[in-house]
Amino acid sequence: MKNAFANSNLHSRKHSHSQTAVKFQKLVVFGMGNINLALPSDAVFKVTNQVPVYGSGFNGVGLAHFGDRQITIVELHRRFFTAKGKYLIIVENKVGELYGIPVASVPTLIDVPLSRIQVLPDSYRHADLLAIATHVCHIPQAETSLTVFLLDVDQLLPSS
Repeated sequence: MKNAFANSNLHSRKHSHSQTAVKFQKLVVFGMGNINLALPSDAVFKVTNQVPVYGSGFNGVGLAHFGDRQITIVELHRRFFTAKGKYLIIVENKVGELYGIPVASVPTLIDVPLSRIQVLPDSYRHADLLAIATHVCHIPQAETSLTVFLLDVDQLLPSS
């Protein structure tokens, strides 16, 4: 699988000492239980307060009203056994359908060098709960690095 993030919302910065352009990907990062997940910023339509969700509640998918549109709510917190969210990340897939992901706290926008984003092995993707993640990145921080799994918007809905 090639790096699908290479063609999304990229920007370059030049380092003054070398004048070499480094390509970055803007990611919207959020916590889900004890892991960190992210979406490419160009897939994020809006972040808003949580709205009422309607549906049977049996399969981790619901429906919400957003203006004059209906949004399929993907309740990832059920897959990861975490508390329900206070906020809603609204994302748009390749065909223009909107999905909502409830999250507990406001997500963070982070610039990540493309060189830090790596494709997840297929064996891991098919064996783990994170089958919706396609890439992983390690972001250095003050005390330890932050490991972030990058989600594929087109794979958010559970397979039936």
